[in-house]
Amino acid sequence: MTSRRFIIPLVLLVLFSVTARAGNPGRGPVYDIQCGCYSDPENAARLVLRLQELGLSWYSTQRDICTRFIADVNVDYRGRSAFIAAYPELAEGFLVENLWDLPHPDPEGISPLPTGEEFTAIMAPYMQRQYQHGYYNRKGLSMAGQRARMYTRWIYEAASYYGLDPFLLFAVGNFETYFRNMFGDLDRLQHRYPDPAQGMFQILRSTAHLIYQDMRHRNVPHAPEELPPDLRTHPKTQIYFAAHYLHILHLQHHGNRYMALLGYNAASNPNYEYPQRVMRFYQRAIRYFIQSSQRYREEKTAAVTRTDPRGVQDLKNRKEPIRNAPF
Repeated sequence: MTSRRFIIPLVLLVLFSVTARAGNPGRGPVYDIQCGCYSDPENAARLVLRLQELGLSWYSTQRDICTRFIADVNVDYRGRSAFIAAYPELAEGFLVENLWDLPHPDPEGISPLPTGEEFTAIMAPYMQRQYQHGYYNRKGLSMAGQRARMYTRWIYEAASYYGLDPFLLFAVGNFETYFRNMFGDLDRLQHRYPDPAQGMFQILRSTAHLIYQDMRHRNVPHAPEELPPDLRTHPKTQIYFAAHYLHILHLQHHGNRYMALLGYNAASNPNYEYPQRVMRFYQRAIRYFIQSSQRYREEKTAAVTRTDPRGVQDLKNRKEPIRNAPF
């Protein structure tokens, strides 16, 4: 029996489509719906949980002392009635400017996540390819396989420690520099008080200082004894810094990965294009993994057959990932 969670969004989609065609065949302005504005973290968390249960995509913005929670529904002026009919418990919601259309990569994720061994074996060659053909590598220099495996393994381990999707952390480094360990935002060096971005994950010096202080305060085991003067010479540290920062941003934004990406790029001046672009890299990485995982398992099975035929059945019994798992 199909669950209510999937029936309601389908009905809502039909209602919105009919309303839009009847009211304006040319498709006029569209709006989102503000579902609440809370300064209390507990009330905000309850609303977010309910929005997730209803299957609604949402984002948030700051307004004075409260946080506005906005459902990304893209409806015309008459669409609010259809929304309330489908979600009567949100009857106090009202139309607001459509500030942001959330990215929806296909697939949206993989569940269950692969093992560290599988992730490293498949994504390290992908990292090498991205590095060699990346925007910042004009000379087409190659990345050594050992280095790619090391970076990929650290990305997986850092993501696992913080409960992040390793493909998301991978995508951030991919988008920022194509994994080139470099200085970024060179225009900052021309300022009187330069704040250079460093490393594969382009972490500002000022942000790195805040991350380091928070790590020491929380007494995490991988916190360095001292803040490195240049993150480029400490690739493992910068990967864990990026994971720690994304984790904190996820907590601040109730687990919304798009809001976390907005904060990662710029907390004070949000660039709504940034999450869109990162999620395109995320989608490419996910698709590459899905396409390559079957070949990897076949090669793994063949290797086990040659060494230990009894282990073949264990490999065959492994479940295939669910490709459209929600985050």
